[in-house]
Amino acid sequence: MASTRELLKRSVHRLTSVHRLQVRTSSTAGSVATDQVEARPFEEIPGPRGMYRLPIIGSMLLFKPFSKYTAETYPQLLNELFDRHGPIMKLNLASPMVVVSDPKDFETVFANEGKYPYRPSDPITEQYLKRSTRKLPMTGVHGEEWHALRTPVNRRLMKADSATHYLEPQNQVADDFVKILETRDLKNEDQADLFYRFASESIGVVTFNQRLGYLDNKSDVASIKFLEAAKSLFLQIAKGVTGRSVGHNWYRNSTLREYERAVDIMIGNSKVHTKKAIEITEQQRRDGTLNPEEPNLLLSLASEKALTDDDVSNTIIALYVAGTDSTAKNLQVFFYNLAKNPDKQETLRKEVLGLIGPSGPLTDKALSQMTYLKACLKESFRLNYPTLSGTTRVLPVDVVLSGYKVPSGTMINMFNPRPSKLNFDEPDKYLPERWLRSSEKRKQDPSNNMAVLPFGHGPRNCIGRRFAVQEIYLATSKVLQKLKIELEPESWNTQFQYSSFLIEPEKPLKFKFTRL
Repeated sequence: MASTRELLKRSVHRLTSVHRLQVRTSSTAGSVATDQVEARPFEEIPGPRGMYRLPIIGSMLLFKPFSKYTAETYPQLLNELFDRHGPIMKLNLASPMVVVSDPKDFETVFANEGKYPYRPSDPITEQYLKRSTRKLPMTGVHGEEWHALRTPVNRRLMKADSATHYLEPQNQVADDFVKILETRDLKNEDQADLFYRFASESIGVVTFNQRLGYLDNKSDVASIKFLEAAKSLFLQIAKGVTGRSVGHNWYRNSTLREYERAVDIMIGNSKVHTKKAIEITEQQRRDGTLNPEEPNLLLSLASEKALTDDDVSNTIIALYVAGTDSTAKNLQVFFYNLAKNPDKQETLRKEVLGLIGPSGPLTDKALSQMTYLKACLKESFRLNYPTLSGTTRVLPVDVVLSGYKVPSGTMINMFNPRPSKLNFDEPDKYLPERWLRSSEKRKQDPSNNMAVLPFGHGPRNCIGRRFAVQEIYLATSKVLQKLKIELEPESWNTQFQYSSFLIEPEKPLKFKFTRL
């Protein structure tokens, strides 16, 4: 393991260039379900044509003032295009791509992504990587280099018990979260901020092995700036993905400059916390008080010989950043669905109280038995998809999607929000039972398991998946032990949008939490 001094002296960022995918055309796509000979040619894939196929201009024509759609309503735009063109189409947004909405096509894509899945960076991040000497965690790394980094990280983050090691400190964070909800009458904006602070505090005890003070008014100005920067980061990414920003391709426009500013704040903040975590650990070593049995992700990753100091720091930063805004927003949406469906909330409360009682901690054993809790969260993901689209891949082989031949090297976007609704009975109802194995409502078509994939799928799925869902499980269980979740009238018919790439309410939600 690298010494503490070495870790502190080196930069948090690895300096590297962006790798371009080296693809090959396969003459034998044996794993492809459809015979290549029978497939229709790539040129015949439907989609908007004429000026809509032009770079930059084609993207602009799809949004206001040329149509009724905005970046916030991007999923509605794609749904209209799919209604018109079918389950596969060519589209030229930030980049030319093929967009598919059939889960069977999703299966084909993931089955052919190969040993080194290629997930292209979003347009804003790609431009940032071209112009900056910095290396963002896990971004712009592909092929063998990605595999060499991801393999040791998986050993520490992707096992079934990777997140449950941190249940004890995260239970304490969730308890503090509930106390605030019990004792304070918060305004709409303050409630939304509290969800964000909970997520940041909860992932902080994992990444930095310490409480950061977000829930006890001890967070400093730098920490508050981090929260604001994380929100801004996702907003700039959304501008690039939907084509709302185009100038970044040629110069440092306002979108790229704001992205750079947000990255600087978030990386700087993470470096401060990482340094402090290392200093605390080293002091415990000197004092003889360090307990090697206690969970310590920083030390755990540092013990991986295949990871450099920079790899460790980058992984910690990636987890910290990814575990804030997205988790907070998904938790709010989950509470919204439970509030709108009090009968489902009560069924879930009975499961929680039956396994951990009215005040007990959420344990690994109890969590493994909470099948209804997991079904409730998955149904929330299905009903209100967490991101404005789905996973994107560039495959190293030719494949056939919806009867059309798609050559290697083509950017393929899988639009999960559409099948998450259309492929299910009573799609607009919140029915967690559809995900229970014993339920008659459970869909029999196994391809529908591909419809709801908020964290991606396969070897290149989200490394923080287990930690994100555990934070949501904890907050929900602890709240339901003590409180009834309701909505104030003004929030009852809330509409959701994707202004920052992630789902969020048009107006801040106003919950009413009542003691049982």
